[in-house]
Amino acid sequence: MPLVYVFAASRMEAGRLAWRAILPGASRGTLIARSEGQRANRILLTITGMGPANARSKAETAFKLVERRANGMPTVAGGPDAVLVIGVCGALIEALPEQTIVSPILASAILERLRREGMACDPVVGITSSRIASTKSERMALAQSGASVVDMESYEILSAAERAGAPAVALRVVSDSLDAPIPEFNRALKADGRIDKPRALWMALGSPLKMLRLLAANRRAIKQLSAAVKLALESKGFPA
Repeated sequence: MPLVYVFAASRMEAGRLAWRAILPGASRGTLIARSEGQRANRILLTITGMGPANARSKAETAFKLVERRANGMPTVAGGPDAVLVIGVCGALIEALPEQTIVSPILASAILERLRREGMACDPVVGITSSRIASTKSERMALAQSGASVVDMESYEILSAAERAGAPAVALRVVSDSLDAPIPEFNRALKADGRIDKPRALWMALGSPLKMLRLLAANRRAIKQLSAAVKLALESKGFPA
């Protein structure tokens, strides 16, 4: 039975996978068994927390890369058959509306399955940022890199997976269009990438309309993401 590592920044982004966990404590990694017909995957869910530093730390621990650096082991025994990075992202171009499924690395069989189910899905170039792209000007600046979407974790996880020799797929849903304004949560970011919750609440209360719009957009995106992840895990193209 293939072992799939799934990484998400939060329980919200993990969606239904987090709530189907057999054991409590998804932030530490939870083994989930699921099957569709004759297909079955063992899924190890890791909640990384937000930002590149958290993603890198959790991914290196999951792939045992920390131990490899310490003892020089060339391989990781018992590693995953495949890796799936899931979550939401922000659009950097006008051509990507909200609820579009995007992926920098996507097997053709998964892409075909999603499109066959009527889901808007585009292979794109993504960029990982240590800051939240809150304004259109910030997003347009990031777009100068050639990227079409931005998130805060994918690069670090995909990089760790490559170093561990594990095939990886990133699957995200656009929650914020290029023009969508969101609260300035960067003021609540701590040095380690975590959110200062009281300060974030203050930011949210200071921009109630932006916050309500963000929450509604995230709910729609997570619903779309949950459906896409289910189809991807059932696809013949996964694990790769």
